[in-house]
Amino acid sequence: MAEEHKHEHKGEHAHDHGHHEQHDDKHGHSHAHDAHGHGHEHGHSHEHGAPAQDHGHEHGHSHGHESDHSHGHSHDHGHGHDHGHAHDHKSRFHDPTHAAEFDRRGMSDMRSQVTAKLIEALMLKGDELILDVATGTGRVARPLSKSINNGRIVGVDEALAMLNVGHHHEDAIAKYDQSAGAADKLPFKSGIFDRAFVSFSLHHFGNPPGVVGEVLRVLKGGGRFVVLDPIIEEAKDSLDVALETKINQVFRRTHGENFKFHTTSSIQRLLTKAGYRVPRTSVLSYPFNQEGMDGIPTGRHWLEAALELEKEAPELAERMKKNYFTWHSHGDHAHVKGAFSYALITGVKPA
Repeated sequence: MAEEHKHEHKGEHAHDHGHHEQHDDKHGHSHAHDAHGHGHEHGHSHEHGAPAQDHGHEHGHSHGHESDHSHGHSHDHGHGHDHGHAHDHKSRFHDPTHAAEFDRRGMSDMRSQVTAKLIEALMLKGDELILDVATGTGRVARPLSKSINNGRIVGVDEALAMLNVGHHHEDAIAKYDQSAGAADKLPFKSGIFDRAFVSFSLHHFGNPPGVVGEVLRVLKGGGRFVVLDPIIEEAKDSLDVALETKINQVFRRTHGENFKFHTTSSIQRLLTKAGYRVPRTSVLSYPFNQEGMDGIPTGRHWLEAALELEKEAPELAERMKKNYFTWHSHGDHAHVKGAFSYALITGVKPA
C-alpha cells in the first residue's frame, strides 16, 4: 500500500499533502437491537518500519483546551470503564453526581477538533453500524450522529451512571443506542459492526489487549477501528523510562493502579498483535503557553509530577522540560509552555 503523508498545521494556514486511502467497504444496515447479545436500548515519533503502515503526521496548533475550572486546576476528562480499575477511580464514573458534572463540561475546542479528526478517520459512507467503546454520556456520539444517514451508533459502557445521564439528555442524540457492558467482554455478536472507535479511554483500560481483541471480534471483515488517545514520548534511554514511570505513578493516584499512558508505537503494536492491519497513524500536537494549567487536559497532574521531580530528581525534571513543557513557578502559580500529543491510529480487520 502506498504511504499516506498528511501534514496539517492548524492556525492561519492549512496544508494537506497526500492522498487518503480508499476502501470498497460493504456496510450492513442492522440496527442496535439486532447487534446486542441481549438487545436493550437506553435511548513526534513514529515507528518506521512497522508492518503495513501509512504514516500521517498532523500537527495542530490550538489554544482551546478542555477545561474544568475548579480552584484554578484542570482535570482529566477522558474516561475508561474497563474491568481492573482501582475502586476509587471506577466509582467516580459510577457516581451519578460525577457523571452529571462530566457531561455538563461538554466538549472544548481542542476536543471538538480531535473528534472531527476521529470522525474523518472512520471514513463513513453514512449507513454504517458503529461501535462507540467507553461511550460515557455520548459526547462523541453526538457530533458523529450528524455524519450518518441510515446508519446507527451503539455506545457501550460499564458505568450505568454515565449511560443514565446520556439517556436522559433533553436533546436526545439521534441514531444512538446504549448498552451496558465491559470493553474487554463486549455484549455483542461477532462480525456485526462496520466501524468502531475508542476516544480518550485506552489509557484507563486494565486489559488493553482484551479490548482491542473484542473489538476485532465484533467487527466485520474490512471494518475499521480508530483509536484516539493522549500519548507520551517514545523512551530513548533510561531517563525517559524513569520519567514515564514517574508520570504514570502521579496519574494513578487519581485514576487507579491500571492507568498507563501509551506511545504511538505501543498502540500500533497492540493493534497488529491482535490481528489488525494498521494503514494510518497520525499524531496531533497541541501547544500551550499560558499562566497556570487551566484548560489543559490532565494539566493539574502533569504539573504535580513536574514540581515533584523538581524537588526529588532534577535530572528527570530537565528531561520533562525537554520532552513536554517548561514551568516557571512564582508564588502559588506557574507559567507553563509546551505541547501535548494525541495519537489517531486506524486498525483494519482483514477481510
